[in-house]
This record gives sequence, C-alpha cells and structure tokens, in this order.
Amino acid sequence: MGAPRPAAEAPPNRKSTTLRCLFELDSVTHGAPLPPPSADAEVDELLSSISRCADPTLESPSQQQEVKRQQLSRVLSAVRCATRPLDDAVWPPLVSMLSANLFRPLPPPAIPCLSPDLFEEDGPAMCLAPSWPHLLIVHDILAALVASADDKALRRHLDRAFLHGLLAQFQSEDPRERDRLKNVFHQLYSKLASDRSFLRKSMNNALLRYVFDGERHYGIGELLEIWGSIINGFAVPLKEEHRLFLTRVLLPLHKPRGIGAYHRQLSYCVSQFVRKEPGLGEEVVKGILKHWPVTNCQKEVLLLGELEDLLGSLDPRQLENLAPPLCARIARCSNSANSQVMMPRCLVVLKTTIGSQHP
Repeated sequence: MGAPRPAAEAPPNRKSTTLRCLFELDSVTHGAPLPPPSADAEVDELLSSISRCADPTLESPSQQQEVKRQQLSRVLSAVRCATRPLDDAVWPPLVSMLSANLFRPLPPPAIPCLSPDLFEEDGPAMCLAPSWPHLLIVHDILAALVASADDKALRRHLDRAFLHGLLAQFQSEDPRERDRLKNVFHQLYSKLASDRSFLRKSMNNALLRYVFDGERHYGIGELLEIWGSIINGFAVPLKEEHRLFLTRVLLPLHKPRGIGAYHRQLSYCVSQFVRKEPGLGEEVVKGILKHWPVTNCQKEVLLLGELEDLLGSLDPRQLENLAPPLCARIARCSNSANSQVMMPRCLVVLKTTIGSQHP
C-alpha cells in the first residue's frame, strides 16, 4: 500500500470584523472565554446609526436615499430586537431623529380639486407621499418604540411638543401615513394617562378649527376613529366635559360640506354617546336637524340614514317631542328632486316617528 496522503489543509475561515466574531476568534486562539461585547459598544453603534438618519434632507439623490434607508433599517432592527430597555443615552437622539424626519412642513395639495372640502363619501382621492419608502421605516421605528417602552420611559422622553407634532401630521394627504399615526397616537393615549386631557384637548382644537375656521384637514376621519375608541371607554354617568364634547364638537361636525369624508366615523361617535346615555338622543337629533343642508342632496341622504339609526334607540316620549321638527323636515325633503331623499329614507324616518306615537 502507498504512503498515506497528508491531511488536506482546512480552508482559511472567512474573516469578519463584527465585534462578536472578533471575540469568538480571540477566545479560540487563547483557549479562554472572554466576555461578550459590552452594552456601551452596542449603544455607540446604535447612536452612530441614529446620527446618520437625523438629516431629513438626505432623501435624494437615490444613492444617499438608499444609504439612509439602510441606516434606518438598522435602527429599527435594534429597537425591535432589544432584550432590555433602551439606554437613557439613546432616547434623546432617537426622539430628535424621529422629529426631524416626521415633523416636516406639509406641501399644499398637488391638485386643488382633491380638496377634502369636496363631498366624497369614501374620502378624498389619495395623494401618496414620494418619500414614503423611508417615512414608512421611521413610522415603524416609532411604533416599535411606543410598543416596547414602558409608561415611565415614554413620559420622560416624549414631551407635549412631540405629541403636538404627531397630531399636526394628521393633515398629511397620504392615507398610509395617517393610518400609522392613528395607531401610534391611540397607543400613546393608552399609555400616557397623565397626558390624556392634553391629547383630548389638542384633538378637539384640530376638529374645531376645521369646523369654524375652515382649515384644510385630511385627517378628520382618523381623529374621529381615535375618539370612537375613547368614547367607548367612558364610564357612565358621563362627565360634563364629555357631554360638552358631544354638543360643541361632534354635532357641529355635521355642518361642513365635506362630511362625506368622515361621516361613518362621526355617526359611530354620536351613536356611542346615545347608547351610553339614551337621554342625550333628543339633543342629538335636534343638533343634526340644526345643521341640515339646503341644497346638498347627498348630504341629506347621509343625515337621513343617521337619523334612522338614532330614532330606533329613542323612547316614545323623546320621539313625541321630536315629532314636529322631524315631520317638518321630512316634508321639505319630500320635495327633493333626488329620489333617494324623497322616497326610501324619508318614508323610513317618518314611519319610525309616527309609529312611536300610534303603536
């Protein structure tokens, strides 16, 4: 037999410059285990990635945009995969980076005809932000941060200026951004118990500016969705503050001609109040009648449908008090040129009103 072949040399291991691989290699060489990379090294690496994302002007050219996207992805991975609470040293630059990217001046509508004041039952046509690919990751970082952090950390590092900046971004034309904001804002409302009054007041101010100042706002529907969840948690009897919100904010929201963009959410909020305190039903119906349109047939159809749902939950005595104004309004609607207003809705509301008095 021939001489045995010499053992083949093992191929050299591929070199890696990561901290973990360097520690493992040094451990094998010296035959003694060494401690893993320190928390300070991880914090420094995260701070380095955050600093590269803090400039919102790096959205173009495409090469810089891709570099920024990669750095944002690293920050997102670090926040999502953290096994312990974020170091206090990370919070200020991280919040500053989020603010720099999210809180930006919103451009005027690209196409004037897409104004949310126009009547559109499904909301205004979508205008998508060109910077969404990197904004999406920023929103994901914020969502992961809010979901993983405890209440005390959020209270220490997210001040009211940051919360106000989030609320201002509800005016974005991009429905994807408004949906992300809605989810994280509701989470913040749940966690920041001491700031709930401030958040409610801030949302109310935005709604009131839309109604009485005619301020353009694309996020009324999303704000009302948040309010729907809040109202659902109200204890009974309702506080005076909450009753005033119904009469001074929700009922006047029936006035703008752009109601079609948010009527579904508005109707839900109003119905929640009546379910919790049926005695409010009469005041609600009178408030809707007060803001009845003169010539907008589509809006009349919406309000007739809302009245139909509300009247079914009122007691006979309330309906008796409401019969005169309701019948007078229905008589005017019966002269409408719109068949949807004239026949189906009017007849249902009239039958509900009269049937309560003559069972």
